[in-house]
Amino acid sequence: MVWLREQFGAEPIRRAPLDPTSQLLPKKWDGTYEAGADLFQRLCGFMQVDPTRLHLRFYSKSESHEVDSAYAGESHSSGPAGLYYDPKDRQKLVIALEQSALAQPASLAATICHELGHVHLLADKRIEREEEDCEPLTDLLTVYFGAGILTANSAFQFSQWQEGRMQGWNVSRQGYLSEALFGFSLACFSWYRGDAEAIWGKHLRQNIAYYFDDSMHFLSSTRDTTIPFGGA
Repeated sequence: MVWLREQFGAEPIRRAPLDPTSQLLPKKWDGTYEAGADLFQRLCGFMQVDPTRLHLRFYSKSESHEVDSAYAGESHSSGPAGLYYDPKDRQKLVIALEQSALAQPASLAATICHELGHVHLLADKRIEREEEDCEPLTDLLTVYFGAGILTANSAFQFSQWQEGRMQGWNVSRQGYLSEALFGFSLACFSWYRGDAEAIWGKHLRQNIAYYFDDSMHFLSSTRDTTIPFGGA
């Protein structure tokens, strides 16, 4: 977090974090490519990435398994829903989003923020592709920029279903930080901002909120951290 402060200054972390009620996010969603492109443009502004540097593509899940597909080559992924890559034969960076993600706007937004984080870190040469913590650091960057509610809530999702006499459950994971680390990272984000109340924490999913509250209690009671309270 301190390194991110050195790289990007205090402005990103001082803004109000994005939550599901934020005016920046669209209030209606129809799952179209146009809606996805509009969300992408909105989040480019929030993540402070110039959209003219980027080419947005949507791809099918089958393409990600085809050997000769652009989406099966060198890439950095935030899960099955998004890819970032820098084609040698193009002037623009490419962010490709799996088209099925259009049915899940919250997860899509989290994916977009993660891939835009790659622009800051990889395209702008702040780290190398081979860095061991490249992907976790990219998740942490989304927290620093105020998109951590979105990315943390998408980290682990559990759902149940029932059809006739059949029932079952689904578990999906997205991102590279664990729920515990997302909770602690959000607490560090709040601590760095000097935001002890963290009213926005009410928007966290229950499992993330548990780790967040526990981490906030630890920081406030022990102050055992190199991050200065309100130092951002």
